Amino acid sequence: MYINIDYEKCNSLNCLECLDLCPMQVFEIKNNHLVIENIDACCGCLACQEVCSYDAISLSY
Repeated sequence: MYINIDYEKCNSLNCLECLDLCPMQVFEIKNNHLVIENIDACCGCLACQEVCSYDAISLSY
């Protein structure tokens, strides 16, 4: 599983929808940026990708 965050599109300072929605707590905020902190916990549900209003998150297998 690979999660890609397009930082040119991501508005993590104002949005945080993926962080709030992720049931596995894969994401965290560090230094004012969204980061993938626990990739091993990702269950591949695609919720983060679907909720992202900025199309900044994509998952691939």
